[in-house]
Amino acid sequence: MSELALSDQEVIDLTHYRRAAEQLRALKAMGVPATRLHDNTVRVLRMHLIHPAAMAAAPAPVRKSARK
Repeated sequence: MSELALSDQEVIDLTHYRRAAEQLRALKAMGVPATRLHDNTVRVLRMHLIHPAAMAAAPAPVRKSARK
């Protein structure tokens, strides 16, 4: 893999699982976004682990009520 994504062994070390479904479940529980590739491997971008603030969602806009 490239330097932008974690290697297969790094994903196993992080999640302690070898199966893709279990890895995805563990990463979701940690709050780390990940995707499953067509060859049934898990892709985790390194930036989501180095800079967790980069993956934080923007706050939802606050709407004023139409009626008062």
